[in-house]
Amino acid sequence: MLRYLLSFLLLVCVSAHAANSLRVDSKVLVIGDTAARVMQLMGEPTARALVSGANGGMPNNQLVPGEEWQYAQGDKTIIVTLVGGRVTNFETRYE
Repeated sequence: MLRYLLSFLLLVCVSAHAANSLRVDSKVLVIGDTAARVMQLMGEPTARALVSGANGGMPNNQLVPGEEWQYAQGDKTIIVTLVGGRVTNFETRYE
């Protein structure tokens, strides 16, 4: 029973880590990194879209302008959301 519990906890820890980071070749992009860091690791996006997002530093959770940068990579698209010049989310969409 203890073995199953430890396996489950390890899986949860790995899943939580994966949600906050994105591997780019041998480097890692993390939530909170700057737009300049995204450009350094991933280059120019295939497409950009304007979005609004909540920024914890704003009073009353006001929305601030942001962008979604899309990177087409074969059969998948990686979407990096930036609010206030910082990475707030990663998403991978498969075609």
